[in-house]
Amino acid sequence: MKNVIVKCFKHRFVQTNRCIKYFFICFILLSIIGCTASKKQASVSNESDGDVIISIPYKIEGKTTWSWQIFKPSIPNDVPDDIYSRLWDINSKTIKAGKFDFNLYNDNKASLITYNESAMSDNFTFDGIFTNYADYFLFLLEHDSVLLELYNRGVITANTSPYHKWIEYHTEKNRYIIDPTWCDWDYVGVPTGMYANNVEFAEACINSFNKEKLIEAKSKEWFFRNITTVTKEYDRRVHGLYGESILRKP
Repeated sequence: MKNVIVKCFKHRFVQTNRCIKYFFICFILLSIIGCTASKKQASVSNESDGDVIISIPYKIEGKTTWSWQIFKPSIPNDVPDDIYSRLWDINSKTIKAGKFDFNLYNDNKASLITYNESAMSDNFTFDGIFTNYADYFLFLLEHDSVLLELYNRGVITANTSPYHKWIEYHTEKNRYIIDPTWCDWDYVGVPTGMYANNVEFAEACINSFNKEKLIEAKSKEWFFRNITTVTKEYDRRVHGLYGESILRKP
């Protein structure tokens, strides 16, 4: 009986050892697989460099940090880098030159600005509303033969709705909004109503420890923004995404 018990004990001990070894091997394999999956997931996250809301801190009060949430569009993969760069230069120049005129906007008035060769200067400035921003963008575009050809072919368009004017870029599968007005933060006059928070944002762009990041993020918020990412009803209506958009020549 004692020998039987010893044999059974030895048999169970061997089985237990085998189980422990098998368990340990499986654990190692699963760990390797898990690490690989984590690395793959991290890689995907790193590649997703846009079409997200980014949060930028702009002031700290005691233990409270205040942040602005700004949409960051993806860099389109169906637009040539050179074209993207040329349009970015024009968008940046338009933002730098313009200040949104809330005095005109609040009084429901427009400003007629005639652009001549002096408007090509880096020192040129204007105060206006959305039509002035879009028209100046198109004025600069006309001085670029490559972009002008795309405009004449309808790849780049000037779009208007009853409320707004902006630029669009069209590819085979996508439609992108380029809206220099909504990429700007600077203004004259007094923002009211739904635009009242522009006051605090403009102050942050001047005084915040993160002002450079705020200005950069704002300048890209509506640059090559895919229409599929425009979900707010007001934004869609302003940009004619309910069938109210009209394509126009400058």
